[in-house]
Amino acid sequence: MGVAHHSAYVVWLEAARVEWMRDRGLSYRELEASGVSMAVSGLELRYRRAARFDDVLRIECHLVALRSRYGRYAYRLLNERDELVASGATDHVPTDRRGRAVRLPSGWLDALLPHVETGDDGA
Repeated sequence: MGVAHHSAYVVWLEAARVEWMRDRGLSYRELEASGVSMAVSGLELRYRRAARFDDVLRIECHLVALRSRYGRYAYRLLNERDELVASGATDHVPTDRRGRAVRLPSGWLDALLPHVETGDDGA
């Protein structure tokens, strides 16, 4: 059909979150090595227009809420003409290696809190 499959967007959001952390000097790999993962507990996506084959997209990612047991990212996906292709949000719960909900370690909470941007809660 020449358009991106709707499921591809979820993968793009994950890549954007990892890059968002890297751009701020943080490493998701190091978070996981410490025994904590940020499990996706919710996902919202609103498709505004089709992403076509070979389009170059820019994904804006913002951490919009953070507590010791919860985080939320908001996203905007734009095409080369700065047209909104999709918007969305993901909710996250810190989990241990067994998949149980835990508190985000204070060092990670302290490192992430300065990057919370209020005013846009996503989708």
